[in-house]
Amino acid sequence: MHAALALRFAAIVHALCRAVAARGARGALAAPVVILLWLRLNRASKRIDSLAARLDAAGGALPAPRPDRRRNRPARRSKTLPRRFAWLLRPIPEATAAASQLRHLMADPACAALLEAEPRYGRILRPLCRHLGIRPPASIAPREPPPAPRRPEPAPDPAPESIPESIPEIPTHAAAPRPHPRAQRPVRAPPRPA
Repeated sequence: MHAALALRFAAIVHALCRAVAARGARGALAAPVVILLWLRLNRASKRIDSLAARLDAAGGALPAPRPDRRRNRPARRSKTLPRRFAWLLRPIPEATAAASQLRHLMADPACAALLEAEPRYGRILRPLCRHLGIRPPASIAPREPPPAPRRPEPAPDPAPESIPESIPEIPTHAAAPRPHPRAQRPVRAPPRPA
């Protein structure tokens, strides 16, 4: 069953890669963006294929992934694609067909059950959904972090013990504003031509 999902996804990605290459050749996207997008799409397809093959070989269940040891390392700056929702639809109108096919694939009850059972699919599909303007189904939507604990309200200040009835006035001497030094210079007439 996982292999069928991988084949359908690969067909969608392959059509999208052809559209990206064709529009990139016409100058709809900058060459580095075309190359990066092409690589990311193909990598997502290979990851889905690999995950599906491992799930089929294991009988549908894989052990939980090991904790990522790289989390303590400083983040490496990688080249990124635009992060705007549905950014790919404007320069590549053919991407609307891929978006429709992916939306239909994720709405299929058998596929929805696979996505629900294996959250690793979500990590692969979420970026593509964002690029194509698809709201991901609840099964692969990112988990909301728990709300931060609220800080306790500060205690009100105690009332002052005694307030004097009359507050003496403090004399203030307002000095006249000083003009800017350049404002004092007289304006010169331009020199006359000889």
